[in-house]
Amino acid sequence: MSPEEIASVIGRIYEAAYDPEAWPIAISAMLGLFDGSRACLGRVGPNPTANDVTAANEDTAFRARFLEEHVGQPNVFLDAVFKAPPGLVYNDHALVGADRLRRSRFWNDWMKPQDMYGGLGSKLLVSGRSFWFFDVQRGRKQAAFGNSDAEILQMFIPHLARAVELSSKFQSMQVWESAFEGLPFGVMLVDCQMQIIRSNAVAEELLLRPGGALRRKSGRLFVADAEAELRTLVEQACSVRQDVIPGTGGDLLIWAKHPGRSGDIAISVGPVADTHSGVRPFVQGRAAVYVREIVLDLPQGFQDYIRALFDLSPREAGLAASLASGRTLQETAQDMHVAYSTMRTHLERVFQKTGTRQQSQLVALLKSVQPVRR
Repeated sequence: MSPEEIASVIGRIYEAAYDPEAWPIAISAMLGLFDGSRACLGRVGPNPTANDVTAANEDTAFRARFLEEHVGQPNVFLDAVFKAPPGLVYNDHALVGADRLRRSRFWNDWMKPQDMYGGLGSKLLVSGRSFWFFDVQRGRKQAAFGNSDAEILQMFIPHLARAVELSSKFQSMQVWESAFEGLPFGVMLVDCQMQIIRSNAVAEELLLRPGGALRRKSGRLFVADAEAELRTLVEQACSVRQDVIPGTGGDLLIWAKHPGRSGDIAISVGPVADTHSGVRPFVQGRAAVYVREIVLDLPQGFQDYIRALFDLSPREAGLAASLASGRTLQETAQDMHVAYSTMRTHLERVFQKTGTRQQSQLVALLKSVQPVRR
């Protein structure tokens, strides 16, 4: 193996760390480098799925069989890998025992049909009840792996482990960011100069709204009529001196004073916490800005939402939604063509199901449990 070949394969491994679809290419490169018959990267742990195993020259039918017949069943090979220390390159015959491995159902039903007669591998890393491993095999008519092969594989193990760790964190970050897209309010990450680093869809909608109080100027966040106040809050939230935050941000209300401007807006500013850092618990120079329009109208589908949440009847849900919208009980009875005394009976049932005692408590509760998703 030339240094160029090794460097090329390591490069493919780190490309896969940020692009899950590139993992089969990286595993195929490892397979070619070691002249193997099969190679795979897999996770063993709770809630296994088809995406937990990435292989070169993969047979989808065999992967389905693996999940259906072998996951969760006694397995001498995976049990031995589980007990091995992370980072150690093993020879599967030495790790399990050649005779014991060949007698196992896993070898006869899974490894042998895929021409996996002897392999090298390593447990890359452990997280909770899961562990990740890499394994490369040679076929019946190929020479067995030797010590020199194990030494070369040992060079790749730290890179594979780091790439798996990066891939897991990157995918978790993508999932976390996608969760912000479902929120009914705007979220922005800004630096101490008000430069917008990231924003979700609701924030973008508010920034692009003609005549709106929120604007983007040269990439920076601008708020009409409260620019100085907002800048002060952001600077406080971004300032970290000796791990102490002199200010934790705060809140602003922006009132719609001019014709054609969007509605009233509530803004909250706070520091961005980094829970993974034991030395510096906050990301210096960043602030989170949360923006919500103050709207009195109830969101679409609110009546169905509270009906399911509190197990209300259709009429009880209609009553509760009417009160939450600002209507009185008398007005609601007239709207629903129901006698006031009957409406009082419905209201008592709503109080019982929601754990409230008076209309003001009920309205406050209903306003606080509005649906999270838009």
